[in-house]
Amino acid sequence: MKVNRIVKLKLVDARLYFVSLIVGLLTGLVAVPYHYLLQLFFTMRKDFFQSSPPWYEHIALFLALWGVLCFVAWMVRRWPYIGGGGISQTRGAINGRIEYKHSLRQLLAKFAGGVLTLSSGLSMGREGPSVQMGSYIGDLVSKWGHILSGERKQLLAAGAGAGLAAAFAAPLAATTLVIESIERFDAPKTAITTLLAGVVAGAIASTIFPINPYHDIQAIVPDLSLGLHIKLYLLFAVIVSVFGKFYSLLMLYAKRTFPAIRQPEYIKLLELLVMAYAISLTITDLTGGGEQFLMQQAEGGNSNLYWIAGMMLLHMVFTVFSFSSGLPGGSFIPTLVTGGLLGKLFALVLVQQGIIGAESVSYIMLIGMAAFLVAVMRTPITAIILITEITGHFEVFYPSIVVGGLTYYFTELLEIKPFNVMFYEEMINKPFFKEQKRLTLNVEVMAGAYFDRKDIDTLQLPNHCVIINIHRDHKDIPPAGQTILPGDQLTIEIDAQDIEKLYEPLVSMANIY
Repeated sequence: MKVNRIVKLKLVDARLYFVSLIVGLLTGLVAVPYHYLLQLFFTMRKDFFQSSPPWYEHIALFLALWGVLCFVAWMVRRWPYIGGGGISQTRGAINGRIEYKHSLRQLLAKFAGGVLTLSSGLSMGREGPSVQMGSYIGDLVSKWGHILSGERKQLLAAGAGAGLAAAFAAPLAATTLVIESIERFDAPKTAITTLLAGVVAGAIASTIFPINPYHDIQAIVPDLSLGLHIKLYLLFAVIVSVFGKFYSLLMLYAKRTFPAIRQPEYIKLLELLVMAYAISLTITDLTGGGEQFLMQQAEGGNSNLYWIAGMMLLHMVFTVFSFSSGLPGGSFIPTLVTGGLLGKLFALVLVQQGIIGAESVSYIMLIGMAAFLVAVMRTPITAIILITEITGHFEVFYPSIVVGGLTYYFTELLEIKPFNVMFYEEMINKPFFKEQKRLTLNVEVMAGAYFDRKDIDTLQLPNHCVIINIHRDHKDIPPAGQTILPGDQLTIEIDAQDIEKLYEPLVSMANIY
């Protein structure tokens, strides 16, 4: 009897893993046109500015882009969950703080909003909408495929990871991001489903529409002694940490200040577009997240120290204002750009001092990208794996571990809150979330877990938690008088304010690692 239950439990897991492949397939198919349109519109906009068109065409384009931003802002008011990056929203959906009631509509709105926002020239990342679109697809598949409620969060996480994998063709980094920043507690099953979905989505995206330019970056290790390497890594980690603190505080201040400005929204968007358009007139590659500008500088670019410093500060300010608008777009790529430019500044100083050669500048830039991602996102494993995976340079793996680890330590000392944590807390503290008194949490019981073979009537749960349903053998069973068995899907009702505190303990009671 026990063997049959274990076999049935494993079959349920196998079904989940198969469905995660479908999530990855669908996410990849959605990501391809999304990234294709972004590249197409960016190229069209760049060609327009380089062609020196007459003034009236500039006016026509400016007014059109203004209308586009106002339209996107209207969509965000209509569907508030599509605003911003998407990682915080996905985490909220997995934790039960957000319910995707109209996933298909919001998926289409996020798709259109992400394309239109970035195509207008704002400095936001393409990866954020891709992550949330993947979570929407995971939710849709869970509904259409009649997936057990306890498995829904795995498909949401798998979809989110598949979205990031499609954006960077980096399934391993996508998996670690989900575990580090989105779904941090049910790691084993989440890791498998996310990796499967990410591999499929990344393969589709990279095959149909290659979007990874980072392999072109060279990584020539400077010929220095081990002691000097360590000293430079330590100094660089301190610089990155301090700058990360400043960047995080500026981002949080702008995020809180922008909505409080007493101006009509269309005026605020007009002012933001003026900045974007002015930058497009001079350095178009610095818009749309700045990824193209980063590639130029990594492959040579300008070696003037003051010019690079000016561009980095301009890009940083532009990103802060763009992200504070609340329009759809991520912060991942702008963060990589800022970290890469900070790394180039540090490298150019070393070149001027004769410590390293000019050929090693891009090597330092890659380390800077990983370290700055650690400083502002607090996802060290993701940052290290991502840079190694997207560049194909194992040479930066160990230096990124050292600098990233030191940066993580220094950011803890400086008490820097990760972006996603700050945005998540801002989101759940809005009045809308405070109205939710009770939430439900679905967990699947594994053999050998704390819940296994426990009687419901004698079970002691923390903080007014109540098991309100047992899903067993495709049936809903009233919990009174029941004994919990492996494979049971438990629906636990919990106070909304306790979800963050009790999520991990309750999931741990149902799982064994």
